[in-house]
Amino acid sequence: MLTSIWLWIGLFAYFAGVAIAWREFQARIQEWEEYSNFPIIWTAKIVMTAWYFLKSLIWFYDLLLEDDKAVDTVINN
Repeated sequence: MLTSIWLWIGLFAYFAGVAIAWREFQARIQEWEEYSNFPIIWTAKIVMTAWYFLKSLIWFYDLLLEDDKAVDTVINN
């Protein structure tokens, strides 16, 4: 029973991170809204939206990479 509690806490934290990352990407997607009447821009916006959605699903990996870059910067300086 205890492991299921931690599993639910982990899943909640993961999906909260996905929601936060998706909200951050919404501003970037909305920048393309005024040009969406052109078919090429509309298609690019759909592809970009799918890319940002997938990127929001792996938000923790981006967080680890950014942290690793920060550590390398501190060590090398």
